[in-house]
Amino acid sequence: MERIRMARVRPGALLPTRKHPTDAGLDLFAAATLSIPPHSTSIVPTGVTVEIPPGYVGLVKPKGRNDHLLGAGVVDAGYQGEILVKVVNPFASPLQITAGDAIGQLIILPVVTPVVDEVSPEEIHTRPSSRGATGGIVTQWEGTS
Repeated sequence: MERIRMARVRPGALLPTRKHPTDAGLDLFAAATLSIPPHSTSIVPTGVTVEIPPGYVGLVKPKGRNDHLLGAGVVDAGYQGEILVKVVNPFASPLQITAGDAIGQLIILPVVTPVVDEVSPEEIHTRPSSRGATGGIVTQWEGTS
């Protein structure tokens, strides 16, 4: 894929852009000014919609320089609405978002969509694994009992 189609759905919205041509993510910008209270979340509009082609998915990820957190974000092929970003303020003071602020990034990746076949647990656990039944989850801290 060499091109992707995007449209503004709010006046004055900024189209996603890459800071550097080889960056994986397209910066997403806030299309509204708002204050997010301490220890809470808010949905921040970007004012844009994107045409993700079949066989791809858009993932909304945090930007390295931002202190706020983002809720999980998936933009499926076929989604035609505005990209909305769930911003989490983990701090004790309000988080100010100003229209035009880079709030996250959109990474577009190929996706595999296999059909799910239900099988018994025994059929899943027939291959030897060093991870065991816990899937590598630590069930007890080292040095504790």
